[in-house]
Amino acid sequence: MDGSTRRGGENMVLCTEYGRDRTPKCRILSHLHSESSLTSSSPSQSVITTPEALRHFSSDANDHPKTPNVNLGWFVGELLGQAVGLLYGKDWRRLRKIFDPAFTRSAAVARIDVVDRAARKYVEGLHLLADKTLGSPGGKDEKSFSLPVLKAFTKFPYFLTASTIYGPMTEAEERDLWGVTEKRIALNQYWISGGPYRSEWLAKWCDPGAVQRLREFNMEWHDYNARMVQVRRTRGETAPIISYWEEYEKGNMAAVELLQTLDELLMLNLDVITHVITWFITLVADHEHVKRELRDEVAAHKDNLFDYLAKTDSHLHRCFVESMRVRPFAIFTIGESSSVVKNFHGVLVKPNTQILVDVLAINVRNPFWGANSESFDPSRLKNIKLSDLRYNLHSFGIGSRQCMGQYIAGHIVKSLVVHLFDGYEVSVLKGHQGGNSYDIDKSSWTPKADASLQLTAQKGSLG
Repeated sequence: MDGSTRRGGENMVLCTEYGRDRTPKCRILSHLHSESSLTSSSPSQSVITTPEALRHFSSDANDHPKTPNVNLGWFVGELLGQAVGLLYGKDWRRLRKIFDPAFTRSAAVARIDVVDRAARKYVEGLHLLADKTLGSPGGKDEKSFSLPVLKAFTKFPYFLTASTIYGPMTEAEERDLWGVTEKRIALNQYWISGGPYRSEWLAKWCDPGAVQRLREFNMEWHDYNARMVQVRRTRGETAPIISYWEEYEKGNMAAVELLQTLDELLMLNLDVITHVITWFITLVADHEHVKRELRDEVAAHKDNLFDYLAKTDSHLHRCFVESMRVRPFAIFTIGESSSVVKNFHGVLVKPNTQILVDVLAINVRNPFWGANSESFDPSRLKNIKLSDLRYNLHSFGIGSRQCMGQYIAGHIVKSLVVHLFDGYEVSVLKGHQGGNSYDIDKSSWTPKADASLQLTAQKGSLG
């Protein structure tokens, strides 16, 4: 889990978007005192703005405690407080050992054929999602149509990620999962807004309905997973959810750790992967030379597509990385601290000081990226070693505590993009404000692209 919260004095501030000058736009989450500057540090908090400082801070990242409940209080703790992404030290290592096997690079590569088939099938049915409000009738024989990037590409990565955990899912199981997920999404407004939801007592007094919805979700989430385990055991299947449940039954993790980590992997990260996929598609669609190079590259790799999707030195992968660089899903990371004194170029930061990373300072304002750092230009990555990106790009977390689902997510996103741009000429119909500015969906905690796309069928290389 990553995020974009920070504390100023006694204020909680959520930073989820940025303006044309690449400065954060933030919302105050609790009005206890006046808002403090987001660019300054205090005796209890510091902000990292350089790759050198990030490298130094990351040296003991495995043992960095994150801010309890991401500094948002009781409500978010009831949803995610015991999820693996919010733990550290022995507890973090214990849960990662349990959950990691299904999400390693090799496990993700082994599933590329499943992901590719699903992406091909999904793209073939996109005309059924045509946006009739934009003048596209849709239908079986539709060859040119428009659709909103956010609505069109939300459920596809979600259900593919879910199948990594549960194995192949029936349509009924997917519908049930989405039903629980919608209830979970509806709870985001409470932990994002802060206020009384930071305290159990205040939440119960001010908004008992919200607390009741929280309790109902937690119960439904437990029951859904229990049913999935029972069905798969009856069938003799060995999906990862079975091994997770067995670890819970053996006492190797608590039920709350299991359920909240599953929430993190699926429901919380739904916002993350949707952010990544909407910006990836929108930015490629809006750059003609990038599209041409991508189509040519796909044609050249049509006979070894699975290997191509796993490559990290392709134009496709550079597009993926560059889109995350210029459009990170979090402006600041969740606060972390080190148990030892940190010396940042002579400035000594005492142990247990909360430290955040200014992601735009690393990804965009960093001199490493050159004069046009705000522009989407995948070619800039051609001559950069992967090792040089480690502290000059913040995407999947700090040091060895990187996002568990990054390999699965990467293959899902790249597979979809390959089939989409191979089968269609894709352009941005609405939502480009000019320059590097686009319409943004602000309904949740990640600033997703809110463009409308025009798709025109073309004869692709993949058949």
